[in-house]
Amino acid sequence: MRTKKSQVEALFPLIVSLIGVGIVLVVGFLIFAEAKTQVVELIPSNSVENEAITFSTNTSYIALSNSANAVELTCSQLINGSGGEIIGAGNYTCLAGSGILITNESGVGIDADLFVNYTHKQASRAYNATSDVQNATQDIPGWLSIIVITVIGALLIGLVQYFRRK
Repeated sequence: MRTKKSQVEALFPLIVSLIGVGIVLVVGFLIFAEAKTQVVELIPSNSVENEAITFSTNTSYIALSNSANAVELTCSQLINGSGGEIIGAGNYTCLAGSGILITNESGVGIDADLFVNYTHKQASRAYNATSDVQNATQDIPGWLSIIVITVIGALLIGLVQYFRRK
């Protein structure tokens, strides 16, 4: 007959294995994330000056010619079309994949016709590959918890059977 201590000792290799798998997965995910960051840093940055856009008061994001596939988008200036005044940076936001959002926080006069200067980085094959790998491995952590719950359930069933025999 096995004692409680020997049962717990028998579970030790299983627990260590689960912890080891968890550590390997965490390190792997960190490596994937860092690889994606490194790839973005290697993509050359391109500048666009005086791209014409049209603003209306009910506009959300205005698509820029290079914003759709951009992994990085930084607007440097927004210029009123009629007078050439520079609109302050607090009045607009740029977002890769979306374009420019004009919020007019300071209440300045913003024309319907505007010009924007920005830099962008377009997705490369390397970026797409690292994104695909990262997306493909995103559901693994969800399975890890299911595996742990299954093992704990099996342990509880084993303990119930052990105490039934007594």
